[in-house]
Amino acid sequence: MNKNGSSTLDARVDQLKDSVRNLVDASNERAEQIKEKLIDAKDAAVDRGSAALNRFGVMIKEHPIAALGIAFGLGYVAIRMLRK
Repeated sequence: MNKNGSSTLDARVDQLKDSVRNLVDASNERAEQIKEKLIDAKDAAVDRGSAALNRFGVMIKEHPIAALGIAFGLGYVAIRMLRK
């Protein structure tokens, strides 16, 4: 190849490298955004789960006999379903 063709090829290769680098950087930024959203969603789910657990704990303390009956009933139904 002549010198002009080689420099054109080098320019194209450099341009392609820049394009790939920009694509990788954009992908990394998008992955970080998705990661942050997932962490926020996990934190919200944990908070809601903790609140629900606290509410159930209060309900069990207020109505222990009913809670025991419900637990027994659910256990009985689960055993009956697993035996068949």
